[in-house]
Amino acid sequence: MTNRTRFVRWLSVLGVAAAFSSANAADWSRFRGPNGSAVSDARGVPTEWSASKNVAWKTELSGPGSSSPIIVGDRVFVTCYSGYGTGRSAPGDIKKLERHLICVSLKNGEILWDKALAAKQPEESYSRMLGEHGYATSTPVSDGEHVFVFFGNSGVLAFDLEGRQLWQSQVSNGSTRSKMGWGSASSPIRNRSRSLKTISRHLGFSAISV
Repeated sequence: MTNRTRFVRWLSVLGVAAAFSSANAADWSRFRGPNGSAVSDARGVPTEWSASKNVAWKTELSGPGSSSPIIVGDRVFVTCYSGYGTGRSAPGDIKKLERHLICVSLKNGEILWDKALAAKQPEESYSRMLGEHGYATSTPVSDGEHVFVFFGNSGVLAFDLEGRQLWQSQVSNGSTRSKMGWGSASSPIRNRSRSLKTISRHLGFSAISV
């Protein structure tokens, strides 16, 4: 893992924890917030950070990732990956790739649970554009009682807030190859009909409803 990747991963969780620790902050339940506008109703939140300024806590995760954390009540949910592709010079064995959904206490940064899922093969190799963002780019989404994640070729998974896996739905046709090597990156959203929607390059940039 490069220092740059590790720093970005830590900073993402730190920033959300510091900004939303106030009691008047609503859940930040999906990518760019509840309505996708990236605007919060919270007041009096910090606008500057440094290694020591406005830092509520600091927690190292199981690996790198490019997804955004979400907040449900007093918990932060974020994804990362491990086992492969943590550095360009020696990416390792792709068969050891795992994606993680991690639950962190908003109050003190304690990792409450870490669920790892072995990646369904074949996965695209760690190179080209995929090397810029890795294998954990999709942000989770929550309905307040469950957390849903899109793990590319491994499909969409649902967990309860205690980390129990409820179901897994395959949404890929099994092909993860592309000329540019982008990998998967879209984040699922939950609409008013309570279905989940995302965009999958694995099915030719098709909209998927689960």
